[in-house]
Amino acid sequence: MTRFRRLFSSGGLARLRSEGATAPIVAFATFFALYIAINPEILTRFQLQTASNLVVPLAFAALAQMIVVIVGGIDISIGAIMSLSNVSFALLMVNLSPAIAIPVTLGIGAAAGLFNGFLVAYFRLPAIAVTLASFFIIGALTRELMDRPGGGISYDFFLATSGELIPFVPVSVFWLALFSVALYFLLQRTRFGRHVYAVGSNADGLEAAGVNSKRTILLAFMLSGVTVSIGAIMLAGSTLTGDPRSGDAYLLNSIAAVALAGVAFAGGRGSILGAILAAFTLGLIGNFLYFAGINSSWQYIIAALILLSVVAIPALVSRIQAERRKTK
Repeated sequence: MTRFRRLFSSGGLARLRSEGATAPIVAFATFFALYIAINPEILTRFQLQTASNLVVPLAFAALAQMIVVIVGGIDISIGAIMSLSNVSFALLMVNLSPAIAIPVTLGIGAAAGLFNGFLVAYFRLPAIAVTLASFFIIGALTRELMDRPGGGISYDFFLATSGELIPFVPVSVFWLALFSVALYFLLQRTRFGRHVYAVGSNADGLEAAGVNSKRTILLAFMLSGVTVSIGAIMLAGSTLTGDPRSGDAYLLNSIAAVALAGVAFAGGRGSILGAILAAFTLGLIGNFLYFAGINSSWQYIIAALILLSVVAIPALVSRIQAERRKTK
């Protein structure tokens, strides 16, 4: 117990601070408390399940965006990959079992990441330009596959992805937690993970040390694509359909979640816990404003100002503390 307390109080909290996860933790706790005060019904089993099913796909999109940002890029095609994977999975489920449809869908996400990562890593093209082009290409392919909502998601699959594992524990949160633990060990406990953070911090230094930074960037984009595809599958499971426009909302929201999570857009820093809590906080802010009776035309403005404040306040505090240290 003493060892656990020491690990959590020193190393654990220090790591969270260094990864910028303090702001999303505080923001999540604050808005969760406010949301409960306004809408106590969220603590019912049905409300918890519904809210989780809405936010979990965004959490996967935020994690996918975080992976790309850590290596020093940004992925404008996140929403398009989400739509393509969502539509592809729904179509595959018409005649195939999940055991086949899921790996194929993950392969589609990996292929999209491969395309982006190859151009960024080996042709040294700007990630924002490459993924913007991918956004249009993938969007066109998605509309060719399906021009309106449809597919063949079964109710059994809904229960497996969006039902209730045990009372008050949604299945979607379980799958997100399972994936997050696996991603944590991949990024924090493997050589590949150390290279991912190192590429974002100092790619030239990594090359000088004999590490293939291009391959690391390529694999990071592929991992991001797979992560998005998992989110798309979770989304299909909760809505029981595929929709060619299903990913539209996830591009800007994934970037907002990454900003709120304190991920360094220059690369080299990012917290898995921070990205997940940031995604849940964005969901809470939207619901909080709705239940507070705020006019819909003002909700986006207020949500943007809240997000800006949550991101700006810790930065200002850090700057003030740094200036005080200089004067001493």
